[in-house]
Amino acid sequence: MEIRNLMTFLRVAELQNFTKAAEQLGYSQSTVTVQIQQLEQELNVKLFERVGKKISVTEKGWEVFEYAKEIRNLTEKMMYSTKENHIKGKICIGVIESLLYSEMTEILYQFHKKYPEVEMIIKTNYVDKLVEMMIHNEVDFIFIIDREVYHKEWIKAYMAQEEIAFFTYSEHPLAQKETVDIKEVLKEDFILTEKGISYRKELDEYVEKNNISFRPFLEIGDTKIIVELLKGGEGISFLPKIVVLEEMKQKKIKKINVENWNVMMWKQILYHKNKYLTPQMNVFIKMLIEIQQKKSEHKI
Repeated sequence: MEIRNLMTFLRVAELQNFTKAAEQLGYSQSTVTVQIQQLEQELNVKLFERVGKKISVTEKGWEVFEYAKEIRNLTEKMMYSTKENHIKGKICIGVIESLLYSEMTEILYQFHKKYPEVEMIIKTNYVDKLVEMMIHNEVDFIFIIDREVYHKEWIKAYMAQEEIAFFTYSEHPLAQKETVDIKEVLKEDFILTEKGISYRKELDEYVEKNNISFRPFLEIGDTKIIVELLKGGEGISFLPKIVVLEEMKQKKIKKINVENWNVMMWKQILYHKNKYLTPQMNVFIKMLIEIQQKKSEHKI
């Protein structure tokens, strides 16, 4: 039995798509089809069934899937255990954009300096999309801000509370007040991240629930631009505190103290329980946690 046929089957099953699997594996679609057919013939089972344009894994296919995952994990473990002591290979990380800007620059520099033979791939997306990518083994692990996430199939390597609040430039009139009513804040000009971002949902739900007329003058996915606009004297935004921490220390951005408004979410590092923890994945997660813990000691 060809190991590569099993690996191809795993990718197709995880993605539920022959075309995407072929693209990721670097094969033609016809090659993927032939490999699956060869595996089906060897095992004497039908692994997939097609209804219209959609494919799904058969009941027997899911049994093979579990065995194939064990074989993949053992194969990876064997390969890494027989390599030289120094760490090399590839790591693929899923992260939300605001954490990439505020939390990942330092570790990417430090990790590359310490492990120059590791290729790092960073993929940014919404939390829901990143979770889906983790489930389909398109990323090794994810680093997100969201409400507490729990699932019996996922391992949570790290979790820390993160404040989500209203921020503006230091001279803004609302930043000078001891406390402000939320309705007064929502009358101001807003710059927000795109809809669908985990912490943006908290604000949207409040606005909808209270039937408040509210529309930001700018929606943009790049939090770095939002921070630059705030520093330049433009509007108010709703962001994780970590995104503006340096600017707060420099007194360029201030938090607006809103009465009876306390939104807390969680920074979380997650990976699938069936994912083999490669040496590079293991040291990256450990380094990321160490940096997070050091930063938490110096928060304002």
